[in-house]
Amino acid sequence: MIDSSNHLVYAHSDSFNGQNMQIVPSTKGSLKVLLLHGNLDIWIYSAKNLPNMDMFHKTLGGMFNSQMNTKITSDPYVTIAVAGAVVGRTFVISNSEDPVWQQHFYVPVAHSAAEVHFFVKDSDVVGSELIGTVAIPVEQIYSGGKVEGTYPVLNGSGKPCKPGATLTLSIQYTPMERLSFYHRGVGEGPDYNGVPGTYFPLRKGGKVTLYQDAHVPDGCLPHLGLDRGMSYVHGKCWYDICNAISQAQRLIYITGWSVWHKVKLVRDASPALDCTLGELLRSKSQEGVRVLLLVWDDPTSRSILGYKMDGVMQTHDEETRRVFKHSSVKVLLCPRIAGKRHSWAKQKEVGTIYTHHQKTVIVDADAGYNRRKIIAFVGGLDLCDGRYDNPHHPLFRTLQTLHKDDYHNPTFT
Repeated sequence: MIDSSNHLVYAHSDSFNGQNMQIVPSTKGSLKVLLLHGNLDIWIYSAKNLPNMDMFHKTLGGMFNSQMNTKITSDPYVTIAVAGAVVGRTFVISNSEDPVWQQHFYVPVAHSAAEVHFFVKDSDVVGSELIGTVAIPVEQIYSGGKVEGTYPVLNGSGKPCKPGATLTLSIQYTPMERLSFYHRGVGEGPDYNGVPGTYFPLRKGGKVTLYQDAHVPDGCLPHLGLDRGMSYVHGKCWYDICNAISQAQRLIYITGWSVWHKVKLVRDASPALDCTLGELLRSKSQEGVRVLLLVWDDPTSRSILGYKMDGVMQTHDEETRRVFKHSSVKVLLCPRIAGKRHSWAKQKEVGTIYTHHQKTVIVDADAGYNRRKIIAFVGGLDLCDGRYDNPHHPLFRTLQTLHKDDYHNPTFT
């Protein structure tokens, strides 16, 4: 996007801490837009002689404390952007015009871009302020060679934001064709080290089951034939979750945006499974199974002077905590928290607007020969109201049967 002064402008990006736009100094001559499909290996080392963006705060502080000796200056950090997308961010260094980060970024990219931009910013109590920009043309890194140096930090007019203001960095692009670990996929071999950048190593013997909807009645979906005359068996997600929880002997760990104790996982089976999630978890905890719930803490659900507020999203988080308060089921409500190095305004923004959306159920299961194994249900559906569905997707005719007391349609404008 180009503004009236022919500068490149990035607009409507939540990653810029509340700034409406970033003006990037224009480069003389035309730049070729190239597809970066691979990895960027980036080091941001340090900056020198940055301008003091906090002179107003320093002057204000002097009005209240004439003896103030503490130096108040910029709190710089750097964001890395490719085609308008922020792909990396350093931490904030407080009160420094010569910050040293020494931070390394290894970033997968699939972006068409003319330049890689390094935005040097000053973190303030409310949002942030752009100090200047360093732009590295994609043509310089496209061949795969390492580009390293000290570059002037330019303002929106293409001039140094301050005489002598520089940023020292290195960047190297490796195209997908040269990344051999992407070519073999997930498989076996002495040289295969698993998926790079992941916490857990590659293990053998795993099994994956894919689910459609919370429940699939028998005969509801078309028959799918497999090799050797076998037939595909459609899984029943919530039935399998309920069964796995019922058979757990050591642990039941659940995370969720919302976990509602009144939800029924199984609604058309035997009376043995005709219970709510809360009843099932309480029963298992009384058997000695370790039951832990990690649920998003909705900041809008609060009790003020005895008046209980359900919260904008109606996640039942406070209700879930109250129900299990005096039981063996442990519930932790976890708010969405920005890093301590973010500005106060950014921390409030993250805590109010963003949520935790992890959805997992982890239990131990029978592995045969008196051994136990771990089963994990990952992603898809929270164990709460408004989630039970089947391939027929009924809207109204099941409100007194399958969806009795489970109508959930919160909206706000």
